[in-house]
Amino acid sequence: PNDSMSLYANNNAALSGLLQRDSLRVVHGVGEALPFDDNSCDAVVSTLTLCSVIDPTKCLAEVKRVLKPGGKFLFWEHVLSETDPDLAMRQIKKTPEQVMRADGCHLDRRTGEFIKNAGFRTLDMEYFELDRYVYLNPT
Repeated sequence: PNDSMSLYANNNAALSGLLQRDSLRVVHGVGEALPFDDNSCDAVVSTLTLCSVIDPTKCLAEVKRVLKPGGKFLFWEHVLSETDPDLAMRQIKKTPEQVMRADGCHLDRRTGEFIKNAGFRTLDMEYFELDRYVYLNPT
């Protein structure tokens, strides 16, 4: 969702040697309509993205559509706290402000539940909370 991140992604891919092996393409698009053919991707990587898309269910359907059989969906996302009610309330309260200033990021989204319900054949997902990380909890 953030076009200004493509330069950052390409620079880091070049530094790690991924571009030299032609194993990475960064393209413009939106998660709800990925610009790839069916069964065309070995992997889809999502890092702190599903919080900010308009329709996470449609995005995950698109991920499944473009993955080759046996392809991998790799993700690191943040979710609404499942273990700390006070943190969850702060996340809910701060979400409208966060949406406005951070590319539509929803602190109160239950992204892990969206992923669980997407129907991936296998799922290896872990929820954990980071100490002193204020509003974001990765899954």
